Amino acid sequence: MAATALRRNPRITFSLRSFSTATATSTATATATATATSTVALSTDPSPPSTVVNGASISRIKTSIRSESNPDRLADLFATAATTRLFYGDRIIYKRAIKKLADAHRPDLIERLLEHQITDPSTPKSEGFLMRIISLYGDASMPDQAAAAFTRIPPPRTDRALCALLNAFFKSGQRTRLHDTFENAESTLNVSPGIACCNLILKSLCENGEVSAARVMLDELPQRGLTPDIISYNTVLDGYVKSKNQEGFEDLLKEISKKKLEANVVTYHCRISVLCESGRSIEAEELLDVMISKGVRPNTACFNTLIDGFCKEGNSSMAIKVFRRMEKMKNDDSSAASANHTTYILLLSCLVEKEEFDTALEIVDLCFRRKWAPPFPTVKGLVHGLIEKSKVKEAKDVVKKMGSVVKGDSIAAWKKINSEFTF
Repeated sequence: MAATALRRNPRITFSLRSFSTATATSTATATATATATSTVALSTDPSPPSTVVNGASISRIKTSIRSESNPDRLADLFATAATTRLFYGDRIIYKRAIKKLADAHRPDLIERLLEHQITDPSTPKSEGFLMRIISLYGDASMPDQAAAAFTRIPPPRTDRALCALLNAFFKSGQRTRLHDTFENAESTLNVSPGIACCNLILKSLCENGEVSAARVMLDELPQRGLTPDIISYNTVLDGYVKSKNQEGFEDLLKEISKKKLEANVVTYHCRISVLCESGRSIEAEELLDVMISKGVRPNTACFNTLIDGFCKEGNSSMAIKVFRRMEKMKNDDSSAASANHTTYILLLSCLVEKEEFDTALEIVDLCFRRKWAPPFPTVKGLVHGLIEKSKVKEAKDVVKKMGSVVKGDSIAAWKKINSEFTF
């Protein structure tokens, strides 16, 4: 059977050189003569020639990249299709492939693949395409390579390209390089930073705890000939939230209203966060209606912050109410915000602490359906609580399902906890 499957799925090898599109009639020859160091089994696809490389369809190669765990084979797959429009036009597969290589700690393969993309005559050399390369280097924390890719963009370079480079420095944690490049962009790169670049600097300052400096920069933007947008204000607003500076927050919020800037979901989330932090979650929950009335859709972060606020106030019934509201909105509109892992953990911890075990069972079951393992202490508290309430059958069911969702190193740890239960 294995031999039959192999004959039906000829093994195709790939190297990191440029490949031209193969026709259906040349599949056998290409399969026999390919000479890469590793091989990947792919089925021959009768698609039109423009969608096939070395006998394998582009879609099939993309599927293999998504499932491939070996970084060398993944790189071979990427290189095989790298110069075909159906492949290099797919931003998502690029991002996924580079992330997998970065997670595997293979910057050598990342540089090899992306440098090939830059130099190969078959790929586009537009500023937009090179910006994508810069961004991918940023995702992989390879700032030197991002800077080198930026120099490949022929002048005149735009503010968008500069922003891509600055963002690569930001994601790589090179804050000094980020700020120096920003300050000297006009003199050294002949690019004048626009509002997007300035917003990135504001974000960097706020994340570094320099919210006062960010506020000064925000106020001085008009002197640079730039008008702050709602993103500019939201960035500093969020900085005030995280630094718990309510006075600065309120002053800036008034300025947003005075300038008649249209608040978006981030603005409202900041307001919800401040109210919840002040123990005013009921008022924060009312903002959901305000948002919706103004055509602003609450996101998952808004709901989670509210749930967390009510949980901290010990108001589990309101936390569940917010959760039900999110579920209803999702049922009514599939594009609405969805509960995530954080949502369930917040609720489950609160319900177990409040000894509301029936509702906690409902929430933990939702976790298990999604193959999520809740924190061990919370599950342990739930199981002990159920046992004390003489709900042994339910407790055993939780233990059994928990054992089916824990993975990796957590399996041994869970077995140890499991052995402590006495039913």
